[in-house]
Amino acid sequence: MTISTLMHRILPLVLGAAALCSAQAAAPSFNLGPASDYSAYFYGNASNFTDIEGRLAVGGNVNTSGASIGYRTPFGVTAPSVVVGGNVKLSGGDIYAAPLTNVNTNASIGPITEYTKNYNGYGVYGGVNTSSSYLTLNKANISTYTDFGAAKTQLTGLSSTLNSQAGNGTVNFANGGIELVGNNTVGLQVFNVNTRNLSNLTLSNVKDGATVVINVTGTGDVVFGGGQDGLLEHLRANVLFNLNDANVVKVSTFVWGSVLANDAVLSGTGHLEGSIVAKSITSAVEIGYEPFKGYVATPVPEPETYAMLLGGLALMGVVARRRRQA
Repeated sequence: MTISTLMHRILPLVLGAAALCSAQAAAPSFNLGPASDYSAYFYGNASNFTDIEGRLAVGGNVNTSGASIGYRTPFGVTAPSVVVGGNVKLSGGDIYAAPLTNVNTNASIGPITEYTKNYNGYGVYGGVNTSSSYLTLNKANISTYTDFGAAKTQLTGLSSTLNSQAGNGTVNFANGGIELVGNNTVGLQVFNVNTRNLSNLTLSNVKDGATVVINVTGTGDVVFGGGQDGLLEHLRANVLFNLNDANVVKVSTFVWGSVLANDAVLSGTGHLEGSIVAKSITSAVEIGYEPFKGYVATPVPEPETYAMLLGGLALMGVVARRRRQA
């Protein structure tokens, strides 16, 4: 093989590795920002819900009865379990605080019975309180706890950024459902799904510990139905459904992972084992306690990429020296 032929073969590999590094850098580190400390974060109103296992933040009004809120709040948290920007009407139900003993409230999927629940939780509100008298709710300046307007601006930008990422996983419509097949190598596995019917979803071949972003395109209702299988349960803390254009999110099954749907109303009677960021909620969807871990971008190439780059550059140096000597 001549030096010229070898150069023509190795140079594209070097350039390809450099392009890969640039592509990885295009996906910045991210998490759910101001919503990260809440299981449910709604910019507007919340009504008719019954079970939110972590903390709840509502920018508008709250009106529901018999709700259970915050019983899986992590040990050591002293912040309010309920933050309401407007009026609050909690008829019956309970507001829980963090447990009094140092237990991991995320050790398994709720309901959890291996520790004593702390019924001494409290909430804050900015408008008028007409809740049951035994619930502890305090008038407060809500902006000292969270800024709903700034949060929506930030998280809408995040949703748009994620929605523009190129997919590096394969989406197959087969066996009456959707198969998401990763490449088992990258730290950020992106799937771009062009259907709003997310029924019978399966995830496979994703590197352990990787962050999984599932971008769902198209306006209108997004429906979670059927069942979910494969690696979704195992990776649930790393899975984010990014519903950039959704108006309504209907949950009628057990969903593993968090949902970012800034302009959508959450409805249905299923269970979401993750966090939710949305416009509002109007039904008894159960929200579990499974904080989204986020994604930390790798600022430098992987060792294999370094080896390829250095090897290619060394070869180019050898060729250059031989040409000068000639």
